[in-house]
Amino acid sequence: MEHQAEKLLRGREVAEVLNVSRALAYRWMQSGVLPVIRVPGGRTVRVPRSALLAWIERQTVQPEA
Repeated sequence: MEHQAEKLLRGREVAEVLNVSRALAYRWMQSGVLPVIRVPGGRTVRVPRSALLAWIERQTVQPEA
């Protein structure tokens, strides 16, 4: 079975998934609101797709019955 690397999302892609502005997505990435991976050798950060989906799940409020 071939191992497939996890998709690391750029700020633009994060903004699209969350339906927010790119500026807000980058702000959340820089401030630690969203889980990020820092790419060695630069200021580049990426958000693992699975971590973003888990973050969305934690932020989702279920209606009371």
